Amino acid sequence: MPIYLTLLWHALFVEVDALTPIIAVLLIVGIVTAIFQAAFQIEDTTFSLIPKLFVMLAIPFFGGDALMHALAGLAVDWISHAGAMVRLSWN
Repeated sequence: MPIYLTLLWHALFVEVDALTPIIAVLLIVGIVTAIFQAAFQIEDTTFSLIPKLFVMLAIPFFGGDALMHALAGLAVDWISHAGAMVRLSWN
């Protein structure tokens, strides 16, 4: 497999690995909020938005280091293979 395809697969897996916990946490918060709204018959859209907003603001403080570490590893991988990709035949 060419090096650029290997790097693209690696980038895809790093992206999925980095974004899956964020999406999962927001999904759980949304489900809990929806159940709470259904149980107490609250129809305010702000009530569903505020918990997700707080979670989105809290994620960089608690999980941002792991995300930046994964993206830095991806950047190092791409930069270390840049020389090989320049000399590669793209035909």
